[in-house]
Amino acid sequence: MLKTDPFWWEDFAAFDGGPAEQPEACDVVVVGAGLTGCSAALTLARAGQKVLVLDAQRPGYGASTRNGGMIGGGYRLSQAEMIALYGPETASRLLMESHVESLAFAVSRIKDEGIDCDYHQYGRFRGQWNDAEYDATARSLDDLRKLVPINVEMVPKSRQRSEIGSDLYSGGMLLLDHGGVHPGKYLNGMLAAATRAGSQVMGDTPALAVDRAGSDFRVTTPRGTIRAGAVLMATNGYTQPRFAWLKRRIIPVSSYLIATEELPDGMADELFPTGRMCVETRFRHCYFRLSPDCKRVVLGGRAAMGKISTTRSAIILRSLLVEIFPQLKNIALTHSWTGHTGFTFSFVPNIGQSDGIWHALGYSGSGNALAPYLGHKAALQMLGDAGGETGFSKTTLETRFWYRNRPWYLPFAHALYRMKDMQDDRRRGK
Repeated sequence: MLKTDPFWWEDFAAFDGGPAEQPEACDVVVVGAGLTGCSAALTLARAGQKVLVLDAQRPGYGASTRNGGMIGGGYRLSQAEMIALYGPETASRLLMESHVESLAFAVSRIKDEGIDCDYHQYGRFRGQWNDAEYDATARSLDDLRKLVPINVEMVPKSRQRSEIGSDLYSGGMLLLDHGGVHPGKYLNGMLAAATRAGSQVMGDTPALAVDRAGSDFRVTTPRGTIRAGAVLMATNGYTQPRFAWLKRRIIPVSSYLIATEELPDGMADELFPTGRMCVETRFRHCYFRLSPDCKRVVLGGRAAMGKISTTRSAIILRSLLVEIFPQLKNIALTHSWTGHTGFTFSFVPNIGQSDGIWHALGYSGSGNALAPYLGHKAALQMLGDAGGETGFSKTTLETRFWYRNRPWYLPFAHALYRMKDMQDDRRRGK
């Protein structure tokens, strides 16, 4: 029977439950104990703040431990789209932070805090779905290099087999500075660092309400109320309807993942000759890698944009896995799970405030580097530290009049993406 807990949870240490009693007051309440919340708590506690981190579930229950374990820079908008939205100066700053500074910060946090999370700079192969995409990507690199010092090269179809044991793609782009982590160990390490610095963390303690109390805030949980000088919302794709302003601006998009049984001897080297993390450009957006012990394949993708069973998603994702790697047609699956990413309408994260309540969220599927980075930046801004300056405070956290609490339109978006993929398949002669 397929296991429906994330594969990473098998090495995800149990949380000790935090303090026995909820404190009556603190300097800062952080809502959400994922990578954003833990990183913010670490920075705040190191600055002498009394910090309480709340999570509705076990700390790290959400996307921080449910993702594919790839860590790197990047963004979902083209350079032209970024400039059109934010102007050339802010766009240039966002590109630098997205591609370079967030990754450098996350890696430094791993090393400085001694986080044993199987981090390794494997590099990432981004498979181009057709020849036109390959050519367009290659042409755009010169423009990008003028703005950002990225370590990237193109891999033509003739050399593709040196990077990945598949003929599905039309060559690819190689992002040499990207890497991989074990998400469960990564979150555990961040959590341990935050608590070592003096933060208190309480699992199974949802924030039911955050209300003004003079110049402070009153945070209500099932255990009682807490008076706090400041509040940071770090809930991303798990933001609840009770926080209506944020909920209308964060779209929870499901990502589905699978893990295979252990591979036969020699197959890992055949499939991943360089051990790269791998992604693709089609709208199915498959991302796949070897597990850190090089014994299994972990693959995620857009099996659906709404809610489907993990049994159904396993069938869809296994067919995609075999399409990429026909060598795996007789390999069984052991795990099938899902998690919510948090998208914004602009596809760009944001740090800011609403009615005095801080937030840092909206990573749109790229949180392993951006989440700890923006958690740290948000904490610095809350402290009034000039080091908190970031282009992500100048992005927009907008909504649409037709979006309230439920992303009813996602199945339609999924159908449109599938139609686009089918059109691209026809162009490829499939």
